[in-house]
Amino acid sequence: MTVVAVSSLSVFGREGARSAIYDVQTFMQTARTESITRNQDCRFVVDSSKRKIYIYDTQGTSLPGDDVLLKDQLLPSVIGFARPDTGSPITLSLVSGTTYETVFSGDGSVSAGTGEVVLFGGEHYAKISVYGAGGLLVEHWDGSGWQLGS
Repeated sequence: MTVVAVSSLSVFGREGARSAIYDVQTFMQTARTESITRNQDCRFVVDSSKRKIYIYDTQGTSLPGDDVLLKDQLLPSVIGFARPDTGSPITLSLVSGTTYETVFSGDGSVSAGTGEVVLFGGEHYAKISVYGAGGLLVEHWDGSGWQLGS
């Protein structure tokens, strides 16, 4: 029975990783869409210590104190930020401590925070990359390298 429980935890972690990468991708896409719709900067924020993701409308200012929270979500507890290869699991712009961000401009491009977010759960690694033009790429680790898809 212990083997079944461990196996079940692995499956929950793997499915949790897929769900979490979908959530991160969806939040990034939503932040980009909101920035275009509002014609002003919107921020996608990830706090790795709290395992929480956010979208903020900057209200057209550079002062974070007047940002309006549009959406937030807690990632599953079976998910962590780790990568199987070298480097940091989050390479977006560091805001402070364990908080990182990507800022989407009114035209949908990234004005700050291109990089990656790598999630781990149930022996499954998934990575989402955000590029300067606002495009996103989702990949998974196959044991020797990154492959397209989650």
